[in-house]
Amino acid sequence: MTDNSVLISQLTKEYGRVHTMNSHDLRKELSAFGLSTKGASQVLQKRLKEHLRRTQSAIHPHISIWQKTNPHSHYAVVDFEATCDDSSPETDFMHEIIEVPVVLISVESGQIIDIFHEYVKPKMCPQLTPFCKKLTGINQTTINQSRSFVEVWQDLEKWLVKKDIKDLCFITDGPWDFKKFLAKECRYNNLEFPKACVQYCNIRRKFCNFYGVKRSNISGMLKYLGLELEGTLHSGISDAKNIANIATTMLTDGAVLTCNEAVEPADVFSA
Repeated sequence: MTDNSVLISQLTKEYGRVHTMNSHDLRKELSAFGLSTKGASQVLQKRLKEHLRRTQSAIHPHISIWQKTNPHSHYAVVDFEATCDDSSPETDFMHEIIEVPVVLISVESGQIIDIFHEYVKPKMCPQLTPFCKKLTGINQTTINQSRSFVEVWQDLEKWLVKKDIKDLCFITDGPWDFKKFLAKECRYNNLEFPKACVQYCNIRRKFCNFYGVKRSNISGMLKYLGLELEGTLHSGISDAKNIANIATTMLTDGAVLTCNEAVEPADVFSA
């Protein structure tokens, strides 16, 4: 048996040991390594196994089976808020983006490194409905003092250019932000759909596949990871921060977050 086979066999045995551990023992060992002890048992198992893999990978970098290559250097977490009305059918309402929050994550550090946040004044229906104000927590005064979507989006693009990011992947919670809200804004403003947003990572899908659980919303994912909700739901900046916290935890636990969905030309024309 080669040295590689011996080492891989040892790690496989360690993985087997981890699967037999209860939550108390998992937390005890994670704590000894200085790692987070939050989350469900499956999360703790993933975290401990990833720590063991990274430890062996650092000692034996020549064994490629232990290497996980992330194709991106940074992630940009987006969660738009848009105009809405509870009395209109979903297919009939002309949603316009009113909040653009972007939380930037460095893959190398696994941490949030910067935030872009602007509100937007919709051009077709600038007056928010009572339902929209209650849901998003955004007041009319804020909207009245805000700039157009085109101006805000241009500033976002300039902000990203200044970061000099070579491999950026956008992260959303579901397909709606890009396939619905951004696609509509591009159509309303006669803009080309941003190339950087054509392919993106739907973290809701990644989460359920990585941890082997049913799809859940932001609250459900946070609860499964043992994380506290930051701010309030349906606040764009709060949702983006919470999604970013989910993403950084997944990176720590060994997830490779790649693009898993794409916006098709038909999505832009039919949005």
